Amino acid sequence: MAAIAKRQGKFRAYPLAASVVLTGDAPAILTSNGLLTNVGTVGTCAGITRMGVDNSQGADKAQRATVEIGEHLFANAGDVLDSHAGSTVYFSTDGHVSIDSATDSRSTAGKVTEVAAEGVWVELGI
Repeated sequence: MAAIAKRQGKFRAYPLAASVVLTGDAPAILTSNGLLTNVGTVGTCAGITRMGVDNSQGADKAQRATVEIGEHLFANAGDVLDSHAGSTVYFSTDGHVSIDSATDSRSTAGKVTEVAAEGVWVELGI
């Protein structure tokens, strides 16, 4: 069977978990149950939020957030080296990435595409 459609662009929308507030221009983490939450939860970065979304009073899936996928620049926590290009990095804070998963307790950011003087370029998105 042929493909039904081709998606172009860098934007996706996912439902939020209950009681979550996402700020704009921040990483959004997709959990194993398919719901967005903040950095600090174990899961994979779905992308960077375009606008803030407040689901603090809502149930699971009551709100959706749009995220932008692609390469984004984050500060280096100090342990990501040129040799880590192609490796998975993790959020040590919502603005810093590290090669250390802290025994699988950190949110997965994505794959390193480049380590530069200004930080680490990471390919985000599911």
